This record gives sequence, structure tokens and C-alpha cells, in this order.
Amino acid sequence: MENDKILILDDEQIVIDAITRHLSRKKYEIYSGKDGKEGLALYDKVNPILIILDLRMPVMDGVEFLRRIKLKPADPCSVVVLTGHGSDEDMERCFELGVSAFLRKPFNIYELLGIVTHSIALKKVELDLKAELTQRAKMEDELRRYRHHLEELVETRTAELQKEVVERTNAEMLAMRSLKDKEVLLREIHHRVKNNLQIVSSLLDLQVKNIKDPQTKLMFKDSQNRLKTMAILHEKLYQSDNMAEIDFAKYINNLLGHLYRSYCMDTSRILISTDIEEATIGLDTAVPCGLIINELVSNSLKHAFNDGRSGSLTVSMKKLDDGRFKLTVRDTGVGLPDGMDFKKSKSLGLRLVNALVVEQLEGTLEFNSNDGASFSVTFTELKHSSRGAKDGK
Repeated sequence: MENDKILILDDEQIVIDAITRHLSRKKYEIYSGKDGKEGLALYDKVNPILIILDLRMPVMDGVEFLRRIKLKPADPCSVVVLTGHGSDEDMERCFELGVSAFLRKPFNIYELLGIVTHSIALKKVELDLKAELTQRAKMEDELRRYRHHLEELVETRTAELQKEVVERTNAEMLAMRSLKDKEVLLREIHHRVKNNLQIVSSLLDLQVKNIKDPQTKLMFKDSQNRLKTMAILHEKLYQSDNMAEIDFAKYINNLLGHLYRSYCMDTSRILISTDIEEATIGLDTAVPCGLIINELVSNSLKHAFNDGRSGSLTVSMKKLDDGRFKLTVRDTGVGLPDGMDFKKSKSLGLRLVNALVVEQLEGTLEFNSNDGASFSVTFTELKHSSRGAKDGK
């Protein structure tokens, strides 16, 4: 491929050498002369894409050179003027004669390189556009012969598209109506599930009244709280505009309020606080998370402060940098028994927590007994697709 040709006209050899040295690095083909007369001969012979021109030269100056070549916008050449003595009138005259850029001496060589690159790029664009316009004119002549036929095809296709649009609009309306019906049905399902869970809880409450053994009563209360945990979740989904996900912070605050009232805790003795980042999670994740919080908080309220001590209970959930969630339930109570094993614990609640973490959330559970009890669950939000694939659905 032939390199771009640049013609430099300047009566100072040091300027020519400096410009040539830098432009040669860009693989330009450089030609030079020391006055306008030499420039005219080289211009016709070289046919450059760019001329770098000094205005003040012997024999023939830059302005006269521009008059002679009669530069027009359509010509395949741009001119950059360099001068140390040019006036505003000179600048105006140069622009009238077709100059594309004007740079005063002494100049920054890198500024000149930028102007050169930009001017050549613009000229190539102009030439490409000129060639494209010529080709387009030929194509337009051919297109005119087919215009009538195309107009008929357009009219026919337009009628077909209008019919398709009407059919598609009707189909979309039916789909939206069906989706709305399904949303109403799903909302009603959540409402009925919540009511059914509350009915079961009420039945358990009636049964508790006939039980004398305190330990058995406590077991029934735990079951009621588990039911209430799921009932609150379905109630939130029923009330939400988005029935696929739930505002987890609001859900947890409601759940903790219920547990606080359920165990008739003294608010002046045990303080419950939350630190839940704003997040929405799906039903598949919210159910096991809610049950885990229910079990851990209930366990703290029943056992951590039964010696009459005061303290605090904190529930927090943060989203980690890797996209996982970390749920923590911490109290300042009596702590955990030495050597406790969740899998072998006699407590149904703790065994349930371990099963929910490992089997449902596919997460990890850590706990310690420093200044009370602390349980941390790290997990990734479950997705319908992955859960269904694992279950063989």
C-alpha cells in the first residue's frame, strides 16, 4: 500500500529537517522545497495529500503559491500554513484560498503532528465521501427503474404488517390479561396459605390450653412460632407488588416483633436490635432464612437470659463482596454448652437449623460462645433454575 505523500515548503532547512524527522516515523513519504516555485513543480509531480507551507519564502511566497494551485474543497489535498510573521489579514486570506489549518512559529512539533494526522484523516474522509457519492449517483439511476415495483411491494408488505401488528397486539393483550389473572391467583394463594397457617396455629393454641406439662406447652409454642414465621412471609408476599421477592429487612423486623411478644420478654431487660442491609430475596431463600432466625432467636430468648440477667440480642445480615449473604444472630447471654454438636443436639430447633443451612441453603454454619452465643450462616441466594435442576425437576 502506497504511503501518504506530504510536501513541505519552507526556506529554513532546519525547519524542514525537524518536521521530516518526526513525520518519517509515521511512515509518511516526505518531499520538500524552499520556495513556491519549487513547490509548484513538486505539487504537479507528487500529487501530495497534505502541504505544510511557510508564507514568507523567496522567489515565490506562500500566498502566491496558493493562488497558483487554485485549491478547491474537492481537491485531494489539504494545506497547513506555518509562519512567524503572518498577520490576521494573512490568516484570513489563507483561509479564503483553501487552507485547513494555520500554525504560528515557533510551533510545538507535537501540535503540528496532531494537525497533520487530523488533516489527512479529514481529507481521506472527504475523498471517500466523494467516491461514495459518485457510486451512489449510479445506484440511484438503477433504483429509479425499480421504484414503482418497490412501491407496490411496500404497499403489499405494509398491509401484511398492519395485519400482523393487530394480531400481535391482540395476542399481547390476551397474554397480559392472563398474566394479571395469574398474579391475582398467586396473590390469593399466598393469602389463603397465610390464613391456613394461622388456623393451624390457632388450633395448636386451643390444644395448648389442655396441656399441663410446661415442656410440652413450650414445644407447641415453638411449633406455633414456626407456623407464624411462614405466615408472616406469605402475608408480606400477598401485600407486595413483586410476589417473586420479599423485602427481607421488613420481614425480619416483623418476625422479631412477633417472637418478642410471643415470649413476653421484658423490654427493659433484653434489647433486640437489627442490622439488615436493604435486600430483596426470593421465596426459596426467604423461607429457610426465616425459619433459621426463628429457631436461633427463640433459643436465645428461652435459654440465654433465663438466669435473670440483662443483655442484648442482635440479628444482622450483610451482602459479601463475592455475592453471598452472611446472616448472624448474636446474644450476650450465658453462652453455649462446651462441645455442643448441632447434629447430635437434643434440641429439635438446633437440629432443624443445621438441616436448613446444609440441605436447603447449601451454606455453612459457624458458632462460638465468646461473651454469649453467636451463630453465623453464610449462603448464596437460591434460584429456581438451580433448585429445580438439583431436585430433578
